[in-house]
Parts: sequence; C-alpha cells; structure tokens
Amino acid sequence: MWTEGLLALDYLIGEETHLDGAELKQLVHLASLDAMRRAVAGGLGPEGAQVLQILLLLWERRVQKRSESPYVVAVHDVDLEALLDLDEGQVREGLRQLLPFVRVDDLDLYLCGDIELSLEPLLNGDGLLADRLDLVWRTTHARDLIKAATEAEEAIHCYLGQLQERVDPHAGDRLAILQTRWRQYLSHERFVRPYDVRQVRSDLCAFEDQTAELALVHDGFVGLLGRADEYGALFSERHRLAPGARLQALRGPYRVRSTRLDRPAGRLEVVG
Repeated sequence: MWTEGLLALDYLIGEETHLDGAELKQLVHLASLDAMRRAVAGGLGPEGAQVLQILLLLWERRVQKRSESPYVVAVHDVDLEALLDLDEGQVREGLRQLLPFVRVDDLDLYLCGDIELSLEPLLNGDGLLADRLDLVWRTTHARDLIKAATEAEEAIHCYLGQLQERVDPHAGDRLAILQTRWRQYLSHERFVRPYDVRQVRSDLCAFEDQTAELALVHDGFVGLLGRADEYGALFSERHRLAPGARLQALRGPYRVRSTRLDRPAGRLEVVG
C-alpha cells in the first residue's frame, strides 16, 4: 500500500498527502514550530536560530501538495541578509551553526551563497512528529464531522416530526424509501451518541462511511420535505469539506509507525 523510501511525514505534509489549503497549512506550521524547537533544544546558536526562522518561513510558503522535494529550501545569501537585516558575516555564521541540523548536498555552494538545504533531519529527527501531526489532523477532522453529523440528524428528526404538514401526497413511495433508509442507518450505527471525538478519530474511515449514508438520507429529506420558500441546507453545506479531507480520512484505521523509518531501504510498516 505504501511506497518504499517515503517518510511518515509524506502522508501528512509531503508528496503523498491528500490535504491542501488551510488544513495542510496548519500541519506545516506545526511542523515548522517543532523544527525550531528541536534545533534550539539541540544547541543551535542565536545567529543560526534567526537564519532558521526565515528558512522555515520560506519553506512554509513553498510547500505544495505532492511536491517532489517537500522539505527542501533554496535561497541566496543576499536575500537572507535582506530578510534578516543582518550583515554577510552574521548570515554566514548562522549558516555554519545550522550545518549539524540540516542536510546539505554541496557544502561549497552552500557556504558561498547558493543555499539549498533539506529540513528533513529536523522534521523527522525524533520520529514522533508524524504521530503528533496525525493526531491534530484526526482530532480537527473528527470534530468537524461530528458537528455536521449531529446537525444533520437533528434536521431529519425535525422533518419527520412535520410529515403531515409537509409531505407531498404524490411522494409516498419516495418517503417510504427514505424512512426505510433512515431506520437502516440507525440500526447500523457503530458510534454511540453523543459522539465522542476520541472514538471517532480512532476509526475515521468507519465514521466517514456512516456519514456518507447519513448525507444521502439527509439530503433526500431536504428535497422531499423542505419548503420551497425556505432554505434547507444540504449535508455538504453543513460540513464544508476541504478538498482531499475525505480521501485523507478514508485511508483507513492504519497508522504509519514513524519509528521504523530510520531504515529508508525497507518498506513502511503499517500497523492497526
């Protein structure tokens, strides 16, 4: 299922993520804060910390979905000097202090001003960042999905309570089908109300399947029983899903164990 040689981070902020926009930006920002924390805790000097801060800012700006080099930053030293308001000597000192923390393929070019480095050692150093980002993503998505599902279920109960005054007399067959699907939905539920964030995020795939059926039933009732002079929100409007979020959740209940990724030649281990 997983491609050889990829990091656990790749499935959250790297080339294999389905996330985009604000959701990806949030995870990238958290990863940037973690990289700075690790570097400072590891003894990075003051000039190096200033340089790294700007490099992380540039990295956050350039990260794109499914980038072929998601952890690489390229910049000229003169541009760093302008962004930092430091002189050439201070910038060079900051770069030297950074060398133990980043990966540089061509040291001569790096120290001569043509700077290209990889932040991957800082981002993947402790092997736990991917798990922390995964937890943030799952928690955020689970809360949004729970809110939308709860509102949709409440709306269906409201429609069912108004059947006599709202139903079209020519729509009896359609109504019977929707009522049957609603009963089936309730009988097949795997999650206890009120929905618990921890339970939902532990099996996002199953909750996505459940809410997909809820969306069909909810929108069916909206179309059948909603008045033409009123606005009945569709499920997609209750849950304004960001592009790729559902695909990210539908990867299943499996987690990539990042502690196994120190051996790039091996396959990623998927654990349930």
